[in-house]
Amino acid sequence: MRRMGVKFCGGCNPQIERTRFVDELKKKLPEDLCLTHSDNTEKWELGIMVCGCPVACADRPATRNLSFEWIFVNGPAIDLELFSENELATIVALKIQKYFEGRNPYEVA
Repeated sequence: MRRMGVKFCGGCNPQIERTRFVDELKKKLPEDLCLTHSDNTEKWELGIMVCGCPVACADRPATRNLSFEWIFVNGPAIDLELFSENELATIVALKIQKYFEGRNPYEVA
């Protein structure tokens, strides 16, 4: 099983429905990929930082250390590129698939 995690911001100024986004994303992931919210396990191979607005208050050094690589969702943007809210889960699922494509599941990033 791949180690992937999700980290949420505090939700003080959400421009997107963060929980709905993650629920939709989970439905689009293959069975061998699952998201965890726990940050007391081994370092994740890939992390999804879900911030409700462009401020991205959850983007801190301690948070960055939870994962080798990150995909950032900041309001309606993914890695600083704007999308409609309805596209977010699909775009992130494709980015995840591309990240893990051809990688050995037993090797750490």
